[in-house]
Amino acid sequence: MCLRQLPLVFSFLALMVSLPAIRASSIPLIKPKVGDPVLQELMGGCSLRCAFFWETLAGSSASTMAPASELCDDDAKSAWISRTSGPGEIIQFRIPKKLPPDCRDTPFYGMTIANGVIRTREEFQGYARVKTITLNVNHKPIARLHLADTWRWQDFHFEDIQLNEGDLIELTIDEIYPGKTSQQPGITEIVLQGAH
Repeated sequence: MCLRQLPLVFSFLALMVSLPAIRASSIPLIKPKVGDPVLQELMGGCSLRCAFFWETLAGSSASTMAPASELCDDDAKSAWISRTSGPGEIIQFRIPKKLPPDCRDTPFYGMTIANGVIRTREEFQGYARVKTITLNVNHKPIARLHLADTWRWQDFHFEDIQLNEGDLIELTIDEIYPGKTSQQPGITEIVLQGAH
């Protein structure tokens, strides 16, 4: 390689290093509307489940994905707790590969999240909570969600996305709020909003 090519090589390397930051800043950052406390009597209700069910998995890589049904079980006493310290952990919602004809092009327009392990105040403070999470649909970045450090319901809304057979909704944890005794973040419930 000749010396005249060195500036070009360094420019290319600088561009490659900055691409993740460019991609992250090109998607919207959505802050929540914080609502009611997460109480068992307020669990359930209308959601994307009015159209179909899905499979919920979590893991730190494609090879470590495991069922995480406690994320969508309408139970304020159960919680999903990451097996890692959080950043990089992936949560997937896999839409069935066969849907009834009237469920195709089903709108998906938001999420309601109960952040943290909320069974007791001690557990909420003890475990880490999610601070920011990136939403992807079929591997396309949609938005970064900035969660509040509260045990109240948090609503996030975005432009309608039409879901179809075999689609994949994926959340990747970017940052956490530290816990007093554990840096493993927990989430009590994620409600996918849509269908109506």
